[in-house]
Amino acid sequence: MKRTSASQIRLHLIFTNKKTLLLNTKNNYMKNNRLQELDHSNFEIVKDEPDIRGWDVRYKNGEKIGSVEELILDTAAKKVRYMIVDLDENELRLEHRKIAIPIGFAELDSRTDDVLIPNVSVDQLCNLPDYKRSELTPDFERRISSTFGRKVKVDPVSTNRRLEKEEKKKIEPVTNDDIDPDFYSHEHYNLDNLYKNRLHEAKNLRPKESDFEHGLHLWEKRSEGGVIDTSDLTDEERQRLLKYRRELYRERRYKNERV
Repeated sequence: MKRTSASQIRLHLIFTNKKTLLLNTKNNYMKNNRLQELDHSNFEIVKDEPDIRGWDVRYKNGEKIGSVEELILDTAAKKVRYMIVDLDENELRLEHRKIAIPIGFAELDSRTDDVLIPNVSVDQLCNLPDYKRSELTPDFERRISSTFGRKVKVDPVSTNRRLEKEEKKKIEPVTNDDIDPDFYSHEHYNLDNLYKNRLHEAKNLRPKESDFEHGLHLWEKRSEGGVIDTSDLTDEERQRLLKYRRELYRERRYKNERV
């Protein structure tokens, strides 16, 4: 019978532990990350606030760019930072992919349930990096800011240090603590822009103005037992949610245009 040496046992344990850590990191990525997709978080849009997920995103002249698939939430600040736009069925001949646009660029149409981005150019849309939930990192955010012409602080990193950093990322949960605290103190993340075309609605929706800030308000899902964990949605469940939102949007958007 072949004997297993102590060194082989140690190597097996190291490999097993590393594999388990990688698996847990992948499964719990959004839980460990300060920035989370709203569908995978423990937050919801406050009742009577416009949930723009599913709405069409339109360009300066009304051309459809895509639709809002998801919102990226800053769980520490309890604010929306980005909207994820699916460029499917766009009218500008853009490549079908998903991109993240800072929420400060979004404006609600004054008449219809559409999201306008009048201050974003086609070149910027083309140059934005592809959105992937597993790659929502500080570097990704800086690339977005750079695309929109903002000068962001990027620390020079030596080749060896960069390689060490990349290896470390593979086995450790990624967080967004590497972002400067003042990073979001910029017009790109100003939620007031969302309501600039609907100021009358914003006032009606907020009888106690001192209790809220302008923008998309969030509340944490709670029950008598504490926080309700909704971050484990399967892909199938999430697709059903997306389909439901799109159907609601189309019903509202086109109800007055039916013959």
